[in-house]
Amino acid sequence: MTAAVEATQKGATNLIVLEKMPITGGNTVRATGGLNAAETPYQKADGIEDSIELFVEDTMKGGKNLNDPKLVQVMAEKSADAVTWVNEIGGDLSVVGQFGGASVKRIHRPSDTSAVGPMLVNALNAKLKELDVPVFLETEAVHILLNEEGAVVGVQAATKGGEPYTISCKAVILASGGFGANSELVVKYRKDLDGFFAPPTTPVPLETESLWRKS
Repeated sequence: MTAAVEATQKGATNLIVLEKMPITGGNTVRATGGLNAAETPYQKADGIEDSIELFVEDTMKGGKNLNDPKLVQVMAEKSADAVTWVNEIGGDLSVVGQFGGASVKRIHRPSDTSAVGPMLVNALNAKLKELDVPVFLETEAVHILLNEEGAVVGVQAATKGGEPYTISCKAVILASGGFGANSELVVKYRKDLDGFFAPPTTPVPLETESLWRKS
């Protein structure tokens, strides 16, 4: 949804979002913390002294120095812009608190201190509606279609229990998150993790109706 909003704001047209779940938001809707950011106007207003360097230092320390320093640097440098962007699209990250792993108050949260996830999803849903970007729920992207030159020409999609159909397009943005729940893919890249993950024998029920109303 973030990619669709940003692309539309930058001039792209005829975008659609494919979402295989019955609701938008994925794991984001479950998030309860906030967004860490350094050198924001909200910190300044509260008299909080923070810096990009300290944010990087705290993050590397929290990750036992296994993090990619270059990526951590980019994250820290762009963090204030991320807070600004969320607020500009109608979100609310205006209260600064302190969570574990931070030397100073750095985590930005909604002004009513509610869970950050539903707020983000609500803001993104509203912005997509405002920008007239359709979201196809319970629609899975099955295959990306390429022409003979290897350029993207479409996506083969399928609704739940339905027959696949083709959506013609000039570009595709994959924003499906990681594959930690796919044990075969995990083992393909990390053989030492074979047997570490065992999927549940029965599906975990989702509170679909209540989550849908929130989003």
